[in-house]
Amino acid sequence: MICISCDKEHNNNFCPNCGEKAGIKRITFQSVLQDAFSSFTNMDKGVLFNLKYLTLNPKQLVTDYIKGKRKGINNPITFLIIATSIYLILETLVEIPVPASDVNLNEVAKKSRIYLAGNEAGHLIQTYLKYYWILSVFFLSTSTKLLFGKYNFVEHLTINSFILGFSTLLGLIGLVVFKLHLLWNLFIYFIILISLYRVFEAKNDKFGTGVQAFFAVFIFFVQLFIIILAIGFHRTSV
Repeated sequence: MICISCDKEHNNNFCPNCGEKAGIKRITFQSVLQDAFSSFTNMDKGVLFNLKYLTLNPKQLVTDYIKGKRKGINNPITFLIIATSIYLILETLVEIPVPASDVNLNEVAKKSRIYLAGNEAGHLIQTYLKYYWILSVFFLSTSTKLLFGKYNFVEHLTINSFILGFSTLLGLIGLVVFKLHLLWNLFIYFIILISLYRVFEAKNDKFGTGVQAFFAVFIFFVQLFIIILAIGFHRTSV
């Protein structure tokens, strides 16, 4: 057969010259759906592969990826985007209770700049939550780089994209059971804590690793809060 990509003649399952798969069929609606479904359900590659190994051995997965062993592993940024998208889609289907307004709330508090900034930022973040949550991997990476060092910042971004994507998917439990919004889903932060511990675990100092992981999550959460307020102050001052 003739390779569709480089025109080399061969009789293998994959072209020995460029690696293109042999016998590629024309794109149809059915083939697109099959490929998309396979990327989620195939335990040897894609999203479920990441989910499986981030559950069983997250340290090995991120170490392999950083060293260049990437066969079957779903790109960490893509993984994070998919996880966030799934969460937000399901969030629209789950009826999350809205806290009742306090009618006796002091008028001064209502008009205070912090209140107004928080309220304004809340509306803005909710509108662009998907992008804010994905970009928050930079905040988490700042925390882990500060507390764990070891890797360069881009490698921390890679590691934390895996961790944040994994935690977001498991956070669906908090969404379904406790009806928690993405930003305030404490179950997600707990999974981040456990995942950081497992990835950066030092055999000779497990307690120290646990303390570092705790403060990494704490600093991450503080950064999220500060950025929200900063956005709010900027919006109310314009």
